[in-house]
Amino acid sequence: MRKIKLLLLTVLLTSVLSVGVNAQGDRMIVEESRIGNTLLRATLDSVDDPLSYCTDSISSSSGYLVIDSNTFSNQTCDKLELQINLQENKNGSWSTIKTYSYTSYNTSSISKYPTYSSQTVGAKYRVKTYHYAEVDGETYVKIITSPEVTAK
Repeated sequence: MRKIKLLLLTVLLTSVLSVGVNAQGDRMIVEESRIGNTLLRATLDSVDDPLSYCTDSISSSSGYLVIDSNTFSNQTCDKLELQINLQENKNGSWSTIKTYSYTSYNTSSISKYPTYSSQTVGAKYRVKTYHYAEVDGETYVKIITSPEVTAK
């Protein structure tokens, strides 16, 4: 199922990039999209950026929150890190309720799919993800906040 979602995501982003891209300097922002109950926001940056393609999404399914977080680089990085902060909207402000951290070395990609089972039905959740890349002693960071999803 995840492979199918990743394939659909790739096809969707390819078609979105040809139509719905806003250029801001050398950075392009892909507008958010919806695939079924999954809201998705992705960015695509210039070729010089080792964090050239990052995506984060969250969906609610069968009593679980499912997070999909990916970093793809155009080069092999000494280190790639993901810090995924699951946030819940409580009284109008966002609070981090769970943090997932992952590190990979000498790679050009990192993809993680954590799930969270302690959701409250009807509550609103989102992920705020820090994507880190280390290349030749320099550290790069990209922060992405997903659209919110209501737990089912």
